[in-house]
Amino acid sequence: MRCEGREVINRLKKAYTIKSEDFLAMEIWEKTRDPFKVLIATILTQNTTDKGAKRAYEELDKEVGITPERLSEADPEAIKRSIKKVGLYNNKTKILKEVSKIVSNEYGGDINKILNLDPSQARKTLVDMPGVGRKTADVVLLTCKGYSVFPVDTHIFRVSKRLGIKGGYDEISLFWRNVSDDSNLMAHLLLITHGRTICKAIKPKCDTCVLNGCCEYYARLRGSKGSETA
Repeated sequence: MRCEGREVINRLKKAYTIKSEDFLAMEIWEKTRDPFKVLIATILTQNTTDKGAKRAYEELDKEVGITPERLSEADPEAIKRSIKKVGLYNNKTKILKEVSKIVSNEYGGDINKILNLDPSQARKTLVDMPGVGRKTADVVLLTCKGYSVFPVDTHIFRVSKRLGIKGGYDEISLFWRNVSDDSNLMAHLLLITHGRTICKAIKPKCDTCVLNGCCEYYARLRGSKGSETA
């Protein structure tokens, strides 16, 4: 990468205004302060957009109710009908049921009993649940508890790789965690916003990107264009 990580985040801060309604987990947390609802919302966002997940979340809350007890006892078909707007809804129905049963039966319906554990143990406990991977666990822990974790979604992974950051999930997560001076959550949301609006998977807007001076991908792109026109 051609800039320090802090410089990247500072450039993004100047370029974007973060709105909670653009991020389902953040919006649900601000409205409810209920970490179980944040967990369900984050599961729903897997492999789909926040907008689609939001519609499914609202329908699920209306038709079934988003509590450990209601979801664990609900007819799977009722859950499925409510979330059919999101990708992999059959699989997510099973996940929502299983996760809700664990929270209800093993933790008395109180997910705070998990989140109040030592951060590493809380993360492990969440990741051990069906369908809750590292990213989902990290979103919940960062959003609801402010723990020192850094979720890496597909947008952040793409932006990071193009900038020139090497490694997989753990390495990229550690890199951004080490450079976010004030807020891992803000840096996380800024990088997602950049991936959604400019550093897209297809036809990224490199020429107007505030990070193009930092970016290995852009440097290679310009180099190849220079060779073509030489």
